[in-house]
Parts: sequence; C-alpha cells; structure tokens
Amino acid sequence: MTGLSDDGGRLHIAVHTAGNRTTLTLTGELDQYSGPQLAQLLDMAMDGSVEHVDVQMAQVGFVDVDGVRELVRAYRLGAGRGVKLTLRDPQPDIVWLLRITGAALLLGGSTAPPPPVEAGEPLEDTPSVPLAGIASERDQRANERDRRADEREEHADDRDLLAQERDRVVDEREQRVSDHQRWEDIREDMADARERDLERRESER
Repeated sequence: MTGLSDDGGRLHIAVHTAGNRTTLTLTGELDQYSGPQLAQLLDMAMDGSVEHVDVQMAQVGFVDVDGVRELVRAYRLGAGRGVKLTLRDPQPDIVWLLRITGAALLLGGSTAPPPPVEAGEPLEDTPSVPLAGIASERDQRANERDRRADEREEHADDRDLLAQERDRVVDEREQRVSDHQRWEDIREDMADARERDLERRESER
C-alpha cells in the first residue's frame, strides 16, 4: 500500500495491489491540477503486471472535464495493454458527468472498448460537454463551501460572544458576592463598635 498526494493537496491516492488486481483509492477532487498525478500512477499500474485496475471513487467529491479526459485516456491505454480499468462507487453527480460526456464505459458496463492509444496521445474524440453547465455546478459547489465557511465563522463569533457574556455574568456575580461580604464586614464592625460603646458606658456608671 502506498499513498501519494498532488502538490495542491486536492487529491490523495492510495495504491494497493493484491493478486491480479490493483486498486487506486482516491480522496478529494480530480481536476486539471490533480489529473496529471493520477495519470502517472495509472500508467505505472497498467504496465501489464495485472489484468484489472480499479479506481475507487467513493471519497471523490468533484471531477471536472479534464479529470474525465484523464480517466478515458487511461482506459484506452489499458485496453491496448490488456488491462481493464473500472471506476468503483462514484458519486451520483460524477456518474451523471460520465454519462453526458460519453464516458460511461468507465463504469464497467460497456463490452466494446474504444481503440487503444499510446501514452501522451491527445484524446481528440472526447465527446462534447456542456461546459457552461459543469462550470455552473462547480461555481455552485464553491459558493456552497464559502457559505458553509461563513456559517462556521458566524457560529464561532456567536460562541465567542456567549463566552464573553458568561464571563461578564460571572464577574458581576463575583462582584455582588464581594460587595455583600464587604457590607457584612461593615455591619459586624458597627455592631462591635456599639457593643464596645455600651460596655464603656456601663463601666462609667
């Protein structure tokens, strides 16, 4: 088992080989920045030493068109080397993206793989994709992340205010206790003074 992360920290990849199968477990986001790292590992995994390469996608929260392109390229490269590449457990929105880009074969349901390509060959026949829709969805996710971050900051501010209010109430209670004790001491001193005064008067009679 080995683990690697891309330079931007967007994608962590754990590699495990058992018998005739290699599994790459992805965590994070697969996009134009993290795709090259995955492509490099897939190229190494599909060197012909195994027949199956599974890409576990359950912990992948986002894939863009560049990420799909890397996966399709790897699929076609594997087909030329006798290696079957299959995506496992992708999120529903990623399945949707694979279907609208014509890349559903990555899910393992196709029996007619595309012609093989060599590493580095441009993927010229990638189906057209509604980029505006995908960009909009990506923006929505970014906005949702920002909104959640703002909510966390607001909750943190609220907690700070509550802590300050608790401290103020505690200080006031301690001050009241201190004032009460001070007045008790004063009353005791006055009582002692009256008692001494009475004793003095009695002794003078």
